[in-house]
Amino acid sequence: MKSNEHFMQMLLGLSEWETGREQKIGIQELSQLLCCTPRNVKLILRKWESEGLLLWKAGVGRGNHSRLTILCDITDFLASYFQKLLMDGNIGEAVQLLHHKNLPAGAKRLLQEKWDSQFGFVAEENEKRRQEILRIPRERAFSTIDPAFVAVAAESHFIQQICHALVIFDLATQDFKPQLAYAWESNLDMTAWTFYLRKGVRFHHGRVLTGEDVAYTVQRLIELDSPYRWQVDDIDWIEQRNDGAITFHLRKPNGFFLHLVSCIGMSILPHDVPFSESAIVGTGPFRLVEFTEDRLVLAAFDDYYRERAILDRVEIWRVPGSSSSKQRYQLSLAEDEATEDDSKSLEVQEVGCHYLNFNFRKPGIQHDFAFRQAIKLLIDPVQMIRDLKKETFTPAGSFLPERSQRMYFSSHTIEEAAHWLQKSAYQGEAVLLSFNDAKKMREEAEWLQERCQLVGIQLELQGITKDQFLSYDTAQHADMAMMGEVLQRDIELGLMEIYKNKCSLVHRFLDDDRLAIVEERMSKILQLQDSKERMRALEKMEDTLRDEAWLLFLYHAKRFDHYHPALQGIAVDSFGWIDFSKLWVKSFVTSL
Repeated sequence: MKSNEHFMQMLLGLSEWETGREQKIGIQELSQLLCCTPRNVKLILRKWESEGLLLWKAGVGRGNHSRLTILCDITDFLASYFQKLLMDGNIGEAVQLLHHKNLPAGAKRLLQEKWDSQFGFVAEENEKRRQEILRIPRERAFSTIDPAFVAVAAESHFIQQICHALVIFDLATQDFKPQLAYAWESNLDMTAWTFYLRKGVRFHHGRVLTGEDVAYTVQRLIELDSPYRWQVDDIDWIEQRNDGAITFHLRKPNGFFLHLVSCIGMSILPHDVPFSESAIVGTGPFRLVEFTEDRLVLAAFDDYYRERAILDRVEIWRVPGSSSSKQRYQLSLAEDEATEDDSKSLEVQEVGCHYLNFNFRKPGIQHDFAFRQAIKLLIDPVQMIRDLKKETFTPAGSFLPERSQRMYFSSHTIEEAAHWLQKSAYQGEAVLLSFNDAKKMREEAEWLQERCQLVGIQLELQGITKDQFLSYDTAQHADMAMMGEVLQRDIELGLMEIYKNKCSLVHRFLDDDRLAIVEERMSKILQLQDSKERMRALEKMEDTLRDEAWLLFLYHAKRFDHYHPALQGIAVDSFGWIDFSKLWVKSFVTSL
């Protein structure tokens, strides 16, 4: 261990960090702090004295305590150590140091300035070139970024920056555009779909894309029993006609097949590289440089088959215990930095909604329709939005905001809820509600708990993380759960995913009888060739959920991100993130 790291280890064990203040401490205590022998402690102390870090007075004789005095400028030392933690990617340690109870006020201000300067758009100079970097803080821990298992909106966005599919659904035109395939066609009955692969597309490890990589990606979804496996179940066999074309032969007609090959799960991976989540190889505009608990780092891929990204690097830092800045795409400490009033606002309407779901896989009162109706009236979204002062929320009666806007919502009384509860078989037993343990969702869960108490329902709350929600066992023992669903840019596919993807809470909470109903309807929808017919059928499925109270729609959310007026190239995807490959800054004046 280096001298500065040893010194920091000692500081973390001391009660006082002030320069020039003498404090009592013995060799044995230092030995425990530094995890070394008393003999080595004495050697280390002599070294620190020679470096001018501290003064050590050994206690001689019975009752005479040894004393230590810090001599170095503690603020300079901490700032230097903090900067090294950031450079080495030790984000968690840096956050712990920033919030340490012994951190002197002056040092805290300096470290906070250094911390704040790390985020937004910055430029780093090195011997070879200038690097333009976007750093984004976020509080939540990372979930999987394996395309076969990803189930979170942000992580889905990151994958789309690393990997590409054969085609992509265009949000503006509501149609498909070429990605790794430049053209495609099907036979008349839509049982054979041929895709023509772009020439010269390189993976991040240098090899050119072939049809074998496409076949491998499909086979991987099957072998891993991926939640996206349903999207390739109709494939009977794959014909690799040559390196430039690949044909999917289907078991039955499928007019929805383009939607399926554009999904996140069909992000094409190379067949010749063992998959590693910390070293994903794709064909996208950014290659994965680092993926740890603390940080995800993407670097521009110079051999990208389209225009190279203008940014050189994107870094997502996990900042536990603090909320992310509202100005997610800020510029850092520029001399002409815009004030908050000058910054522009980006309104993002999430396509999807928050809902409360009943677990029909578990025995309990939630199987009682009258009880579900009582909960429906208690969790009245109009009243909740009013009571919790959620200005950016709107009531939901659908997964789609546009459909909800055409609906009428009225408030309900506690007496109405009590009337339905009296009709039910509820006998005062505890009912467990799981919810995403974030501040916003906890407020909503506690609000519902108070409403339930008014009519005599004993509602127990269980806050769990996003990863725990995705764990089958963790969420499965709940009677009810509050969850949010953000749909991808392809709305039809997003709605299908809710019912077909095994990670979806809707799918997981349906019992066999209800699941059979859903599966039969989805099978018919997949065979419809007309998009409008499919959407009407999906709306009917949604109506069943609402009318039978299998699921209670709560609200749609908007988010407002603030950004510097010099930021250019803003293109927001359906997940509410900006496409990193399009971003650039008009005048880059910030250097680190």
